[in-house]
Amino acid sequence: MFDRGPNVGIEVITKKGFVLSNHIKIDQPLILLNGSPFLWNAPPRAPGFLPMKDWDIEAFKIFELVSPRPELIMFGTGREFAPIPEHIRQYFFKLGIQVDQMNSKHAAATYNVLAEEGRRIAAALLPLDE
Repeated sequence: MFDRGPNVGIEVITKKGFVLSNHIKIDQPLILLNGSPFLWNAPPRAPGFLPMKDWDIEAFKIFELVSPRPELIMFGTGREFAPIPEHIRQYFFKLGIQVDQMNSKHAAATYNVLAEEGRRIAAALLPLDE
């Protein structure tokens, strides 16, 4: 069987992005899926609004294509906790993926622990300044 190597995790969270466990710095929102990082074109946050207000299902179509699908996705909502819109939660529910949400620091730490345990986990993380 093909061995793609170790899962990529989050080593450091910066105001603008993330430093991955493979030492790559990414200064934008990020999806970690099946141990690999993907750039995420999350809608920008309007002043005074939650960053998730304008999220569209199209940004998450990758989850329909991957196999195996994760059993859980951790949403990191930036510096502060913010609720995920119901239509996004329902989308993942229909795919059979549980949703958890917390600030990005806690979401990244939880992702790292669960990935190390071998769980099928994904994360969608906003930088702290998003």
